[in-house]
Amino acid sequence: MTELVSIIIPVYQTTIQTLHDCVKSLQQQRGDDFRMEAVIVFDGKPAFDTTSISTWATASMNVHTETIEHAGVSAARNAGLRSASGQWAMFVDSDDALAEDAVGNLLEFAMQRQCDIVMGAYRSVLGANVDADAETHHYLNENKVFEGLECDKFCEDMLRPQRGIALAWGKLYRMSVLRSIQGFNESLSLGEDAEFAFRACAAAQRIGYVNAMAYEYRRNAQSAVRTFRTDYVRRTVKGIEALQDTVRQMEPADTREAYMQCLDDYALFHLTIIMVNYLFNPQVPWNRKERKTRYRQTLNLPVFQEPLRRYRGGRFPITRRVALLSMKCHLYDISAAIAWVRHRQFGD
Repeated sequence: MTELVSIIIPVYQTTIQTLHDCVKSLQQQRGDDFRMEAVIVFDGKPAFDTTSISTWATASMNVHTETIEHAGVSAARNAGLRSASGQWAMFVDSDDALAEDAVGNLLEFAMQRQCDIVMGAYRSVLGANVDADAETHHYLNENKVFEGLECDKFCEDMLRPQRGIALAWGKLYRMSVLRSIQGFNESLSLGEDAEFAFRACAAAQRIGYVNAMAYEYRRNAQSAVRTFRTDYVRRTVKGIEALQDTVRQMEPADTREAYMQCLDDYALFHLTIIMVNYLFNPQVPWNRKERKTRYRQTLNLPVFQEPLRRYRGGRFPITRRVALLSMKCHLYDISAAIAWVRHRQFGD
């Protein structure tokens, strides 16, 4: 039986050339035991003529498009899920790409080992320059199947962002699992990937990891220079609280408790991002006094205050450890210096 893999591509403010580069990585997938459908969902009216997209279909891949009212990436992905007809699904952002043989490698492992979800390694490159130095991310150095209690351990790692696996993309999902969890939380605009991927993996009976490249995350040249957004903390906190609510509803109680402990790492990781991209963003309109007030207010939010109180060091790379300890002790000037160094590294 030939399996059908639905590859869902949400599109917002992407050029047609960038989208074509993404779809080209689907066209280059090879395998005799599967077919693909590219489900392209425009999150709002596209800024370009979409007529040529129908010509992107190949003998092994159909292409479907639809347009929704602008509602965010989660709504676009959910629309894609509703339109998809495959037994399997993958998510690819429109400015990213699938790695060579990604679909074949993940699907073969899923079929052979009867997995509900299979994840691969991924690489992060600057723009489309795949020949430049790339950061590669391998969860393990070997293939592995997780089942039973090992699935719980895998889900715990999903709540530890430093492990780099709480991502919607880079994974092949059995469609029946995605139907059972009712898609993405459309009320979230930050952290929706982690919340969705965690629910999906928690619903899976067997999870696989293939130690081969499956995804290419293409960073925009300006992505390190974060645009200052006044609601950044609010949106981040909402994402953390949604994940906390998801965990609180899980059974059995001992598993739930283990997950809750891991949420400290999740909150603290995102606090370090807030420190660099919000509190000490070069674009902030505040003076030093106002910034210190925002710093104190943010650290005193319950979602961060309690994890900081419990933090004793470790579990993170040294730079994040120092940053967290500086915030735990409310050492404003040290936090500012760390953020300054990070922005210098980013090239601000």
